[in-house]
Amino acid sequence: MSGDTLGGGITDTELRERFGPVFEKIARGALDREADRGLPYDEVKALRGAGFGRVRVPVEFGGLGATLPQFFRLLIALAEADSNLPQLWRGHIGFVESRLVHEDREVRERWLRRISEGAVVGNAQSEQGNSSFWQHATTVRPAGSGDDDWLLSGRKFYSTGSLFADWIQTTATLDAEHSADVLVPTSAPGVRRIDDWDGFGQRLAGSGTTIFEDVRIAPEDVAVHPVGQLPGTTLHAVFQLVHLATLAGVARAAVRDIVAFVNQRGRNLSNPLYPRPGLDPQVQQVVGRVRSKSFSASATTLAAVDELDRVHRAQLAHRATPELFDAADLAAFAAQTAVIELVLDLTTEIFEVGGASAVTERFRLDRHWRNARTLASHNPVIHRQTIVGDAALNGTSPREWVTRTWRTARSNEASGR
Repeated sequence: MSGDTLGGGITDTELRERFGPVFEKIARGALDREADRGLPYDEVKALRGAGFGRVRVPVEFGGLGATLPQFFRLLIALAEADSNLPQLWRGHIGFVESRLVHEDREVRERWLRRISEGAVVGNAQSEQGNSSFWQHATTVRPAGSGDDDWLLSGRKFYSTGSLFADWIQTTATLDAEHSADVLVPTSAPGVRRIDDWDGFGQRLAGSGTTIFEDVRIAPEDVAVHPVGQLPGTTLHAVFQLVHLATLAGVARAAVRDIVAFVNQRGRNLSNPLYPRPGLDPQVQQVVGRVRSKSFSASATTLAAVDELDRVHRAQLAHRATPELFDAADLAAFAAQTAVIELVLDLTTEIFEVGGASAVTERFRLDRHWRNARTLASHNPVIHRQTIVGDAALNGTSPREWVTRTWRTARSNEASGR
């Protein structure tokens, strides 16, 4: 699909020319940021300046008009430069996709223009302790006394990208039967963003805590909906595919770094028949194997993106069906198993070519496995495998599988369990 555009958008060549130099600079500083735990504020600023946040926005609203396959190829390249960057943009990416197909034209166009002007949206959805996706300790309520505003209060545990954002998209409980999607300006009084993410990987993605203390929210930034209902959406697939694209980028970076490591070695103690490790057939075999796994991880991810693109185009043409949304989810969830296995195997296997010198701190080759393992732990693959298997065996819709969590939570609540 090279050069494929939608609505007169940007070409692949133009994307490479625009973002290639930015990605190269990001890659040059990645190792030092990892060593020093330096949050990538400058790198996010550079991506903003190059228009990364508006890559998918149509040209008519000031964006670059890239297709989904184009964008995900770009995302893999960014992940190869630094895997923290695609993850911290994940909330923004999902938000843009939601606005591209939003049913309210005024909302759609307002946000697409705002994003084209440079606005970045972070994500603060998950909480600790809630038993269902729809059950939030975070609450939103009318301000009252004739005031049309709302008040938001609560604490979110995972807030990926929100440290770098202008807005935060979050979820809150209104009452027993209704939740709300809430958009919060990060500059609003009562918003606190804390860099307390302590995972051993993806340390620089800004995935810490966000606290809301009676934050005043404008009426147009609160969307109330019944709990336990999932409208037709591609967002589950989009969010998972961002992780898979990031994993594919991690794989490419691991292969790049192990090739550089082998080529800088001047001796081959284990097999002196070959004076340089790069001439050793066994070393070549390992490098060939991990490069093949990297290729397969990217190819699998992009195959699932093609399915997502098919559904997105149907949405734009008002031809999307529940079966199409299920197809996008199942493609992403099936790809999840394959990509995770490939990349975790690959990031372990790279050490086979180096002996003890490969584990020294100056190379930090371990970061590839740590980052891959952390990414792979999002949206546990064991559940996604069950969804794929249940669909194959019993025809169960992925949406039905997810909504069971709410019915189970309500049933447990009613029975006192």
